[in-house]
Amino acid sequence: MPVYESIQWLLRSQQNNPPLYNLSLDEARRKFNEGASLMAGTREQVAKVVDRVIQVEDGEVNVRCYYPVSVTHEERLPAFVFYHGGGFVYGNIETHDVFCRLLSNRSKCIVISVDYRLAPEHKFPKATEDAYQAFLWAHKHAEELGINDTRIAVGGDSAGGNLAAVTAIKALERGAPSIAYQLLIYPVVDSAKIYPSYKENSEGYFLTAAEMKWFHEQYVEETIDPFNPHLSPLHSEHLADLPLTHIVTAHYDPLRDEGEAYAEKISQAGGRVSVKRYDRMVHGFISMTGVVPEAYTAVEELGEELRRVLYEESMVR
Repeated sequence: MPVYESIQWLLRSQQNNPPLYNLSLDEARRKFNEGASLMAGTREQVAKVVDRVIQVEDGEVNVRCYYPVSVTHEERLPAFVFYHGGGFVYGNIETHDVFCRLLSNRSKCIVISVDYRLAPEHKFPKATEDAYQAFLWAHKHAEELGINDTRIAVGGDSAGGNLAAVTAIKALERGAPSIAYQLLIYPVVDSAKIYPSYKENSEGYFLTAAEMKWFHEQYVEETIDPFNPHLSPLHSEHLADLPLTHIVTAHYDPLRDEGEAYAEKISQAGGRVSVKRYDRMVHGFISMTGVVPEAYTAVEELGEELRRVLYEESMVR
């Protein structure tokens, strides 16, 4: 089936735009942020928003906590630590603000959006450590933040999906507090292999294979082993012990096959995993809620799934 009509319109409207990587880094980031704002739509009201600055090993990282409406805040709530997409190069808390508000209200969870440091100024593994430290911060400050520390999930889209997956692996490797659940939305999980969907969807659907190559060059030094599980979580030895995992893919996306391969490998290792492909979607659809009605519906579905898992005792081990 073809992409949704509303997405076709978006694709046509942007087909003559030069690739962002042909611009200066500052200009590319500005354009990315502008595009994200235009596509995201109206900001939904939440109960409250709290901005914090957390200390990491050699710097600071901003986080934003979203509290849902229509819940009793006298009881501690589940939390979802979210890492935004943008190829490790673009994006920030603001580019995914609309998504986080919508997800918080639909899931009835506290969503903590992490403004990890970006490449090329901060190469791998800086972002992975920022992501991991943000999860530890949420757990350490759970009482102060009103969080149920046995119900903390992680997740992200694209590059952020990679950071969530790596955070779950690092938590196992380092004996950190348990992560209840991970939600990986069209994640980057294997830098060691080119999958068929890279060729099938190499261009014409927002994210291109050429952009992915450029992102990788900005993020990773040439000397880094592509099989490093903190870069390519699909190659981790800890897949059997991962928390309950849900992976979302889009049919018209270069990253489709590696996300689904990750689900298959987790399953083969004995882990608990589910996967859903959105057949008429493209990469980045969670950021299109203001212009693609089906994207809005999809994000609502993700929020409801997050709520179902984190509020149901039997779902979390």
